[in-house]
Amino acid sequence: EYALQHRGYFPDPGPWKIPQTRNVVLRDTLGIDALPRQRFNKTKRTPYVLNIMVVGESGLGKTTFMNTLFNTPLKEEIHPKNPQSTQTVEISPVHYELVEDGVTLNLTVVDTPGFGDQLNREHNLDPIVEYIDNQFEVYHTAERSPEFRRAIPDTRIHALLYFIPPTGHALKELDIKSLQVLSAKVNVIPVIAKADTLTQEEKAAFKKTILRDIEANDIRIFPTAYPDDRESVEDLEKYIPFTVIGSDQFVDVGGKKVRGRSYRWGIVEVENEQHCDFIHLRELLMTHALHDLLETSHTVHYHNYRAQKLRSSGRPESILA
Repeated sequence: EYALQHRGYFPDPGPWKIPQTRNVVLRDTLGIDALPRQRFNKTKRTPYVLNIMVVGESGLGKTTFMNTLFNTPLKEEIHPKNPQSTQTVEISPVHYELVEDGVTLNLTVVDTPGFGDQLNREHNLDPIVEYIDNQFEVYHTAERSPEFRRAIPDTRIHALLYFIPPTGHALKELDIKSLQVLSAKVNVIPVIAKADTLTQEEKAAFKKTILRDIEANDIRIFPTAYPDDRESVEDLEKYIPFTVIGSDQFVDVGGKKVRGRSYRWGIVEVENEQHCDFIHLRELLMTHALHDLLETSHTVHYHNYRAQKLRSSGRPESILA
């Protein structure tokens, strides 16, 4: 790094001069063309890790939504025994191993039952922030250990789905404060819960209101706040904040069973983009931005935490690069 910074892009090789690269035409096949496949096969054998935290008031269907997102009954809804008297927010991580076409995803879903349910909400965020920081600290400790070269188990939060109640009004003070604090530590994706309670016009107006509040309060959301990650998901940004519907039920639509909800006035389909943005959120999380979520968690949020730790211990700025 010193050489790159003070001598240009290439360090001075001294007496060992770098020879000019020559192009060689191969007379026979070496198998170099198989290298991308080797890398793909190795990557396929290595399990992916994704840690998702869900935050929002009780009754917004967070657990039902997660079951719907992964098309698997992951867990049952957790309710505080007495929400009004609960002094702290509970932190409930649950681990799963999902396998699809030979690719393994080690998934952790961290629920936060009790958030927003107390009469005194001043310290609602404390347990959540403490949990996020603790995972950073565990990784930081492992990174400094003599066995650093071994793979470090990653329990850091890669994505935080923040569930917003479908009020149609401006964000509550609790939501604004929470989003400000959390978005400085993790990749926050805002989600409008129970979209089937809003008309199309109400959803469009509510989205504009939320985006206005996000911009006015300097809240960083994924992926719009991270320019390096935007190219692959540019088409999905127009759906932020994502309206979602969760359902453990299957309904009949034209002779086909689909996830949805049946009402007297009709049927709402979870995977119908005319009804909500569920498929676009799933696309963002699983198809286009999974790698970006992991990378941003490490290169931005973890590095910020690490730099803050080093500064607080009086370490010189030069080692933070």
